[in-house]
Amino acid sequence: MNEVEKSTHLLREEHQRIKNALVAMAGIIQEIEKGTRLDRRQVWEMAEAFATFVGRSHHSKEDFLLSMIRARRGCSDEYAVRTFYEEHHRVEQLLVRLRKTANEYLDVADQSAEPLVGSLRDVVDFYPGHMWKADHMLFPLADGLLSETDQEVLVEQFGWIESAVGGDADENLRSIVAEFPPKPTSA
Repeated sequence: MNEVEKSTHLLREEHQRIKNALVAMAGIIQEIEKGTRLDRRQVWEMAEAFATFVGRSHHSKEDFLLSMIRARRGCSDEYAVRTFYEEHHRVEQLLVRLRKTANEYLDVADQSAEPLVGSLRDVVDFYPGHMWKADHMLFPLADGLLSETDQEVLVEQFGWIESAVGGDADENLRSIVAEFPPKPTSA
């Protein structure tokens, strides 16, 4: 499969962008806990960009990958697949809470930042394990199971997702992450 672009390669690249966002979010948590006054709109933009990219783009792509694995395997209760569907449900809850607390943080200037910090911390705590499972369990399973044609179909579906979500979801996340120290690593 050297000539065919793999869907898992694209998802791994997105994981690097998510890792960069997590580093920025951890920095936001630290600054808020130190009492630093942050630009509330900028913090809100980080939460929104992350939620949009992960919730509407990245996890939609992973769901297409999971569906393809299920189709090739013929079972829905395979451990890795079931685990990811369950984790994606958990992610939806985390992102709803992140958006809610970020909106409250933006809208009410004298409100405590603790709910937002809790939401950010939940996201920062959850994602490394989720991405590790994808990188070390799900993606190798997909690479071994899926044909070149399957990979081509997935890459095409990923392009469709980006056009439906708006290709700027990725760029919005990159640009807002770049505004927060430490500077992200290249993806």
